[in-house]
Amino acid sequence: MNIDLDNVWGNPKYVNGVPIYPVTMENILKLYETSTCLLIPKNSMSDPKIIKMSYLAFLIELGRDEKNEHLLDKLDSLLKLVTRTENINYFIDEKNKFVISVDDDGFIKERDFEKLREIIGSQNLIKTKDDSLGSDFDKAKEKAKDDLAKRNSKMADLEQQIVAYKCEQKTSYEEIRNLTIYQFRKELERIIFSKSADVLQNAQYSGMVSFKEGTKIPHWLDQIEDKNPDDDLVLSKEQLDQISKKNGLVNK
Repeated sequence: MNIDLDNVWGNPKYVNGVPIYPVTMENILKLYETSTCLLIPKNSMSDPKIIKMSYLAFLIELGRDEKNEHLLDKLDSLLKLVTRTENINYFIDEKNKFVISVDDDGFIKERDFEKLREIIGSQNLIKTKDDSLGSDFDKAKEKAKDDLAKRNSKMADLEQQIVAYKCEQKTSYEEIRNLTIYQFRKELERIIFSKSADVLQNAQYSGMVSFKEGTKIPHWLDQIEDKNPDDDLVLSKEQLDQISKKNGLVNK
């Protein structure tokens, strides 16, 4: 079993020897603002030329349009944030491929950029993988998410989550600022899970609530499986048929 504890400890990952650091809670808003440049669904584009591009080439191509030049500003700010240096430069190599220079002695090549996206995503719990089936699928998913959100109770916003974490852990705001986003999110998730498990365990032992035979009562140290953000979504048959037809998929 391959266990990787780098994200738990807050260690950097490396791309061609260039350290990529997890972002701390102090800079969470900056990360969310700049990381949008990594979330554009390139594979939803109808142009085959764009689909064949690397993600870095795709971003630079988009950024050449004046109305999209903010994307390159965001990319530059994001790279400075995760590499912890202001010395970031861009050039084209002898093979006409884009290269990002970090501190003049580290290089992230065009073919390495997807690995960089994955690292930033896993370190900071951001979904960057472009597994879109097209704009119609995305729109249907978003509508289903909106409908689900209306049915569910509203989750505390970031400010309230930070306050709740401080109260529960009896820690200081300065300590929270220095946590990585990964550490904060995972610890908060475990706190919520543990409290829910305690409620159910106490209800079972008190005898005030009865459970169906065979019901497994969660334990505070049970494995918390990573959840796909689309797991709770159910698209109608009509929506799926329309999406399949437009994307050339045939139901068997």
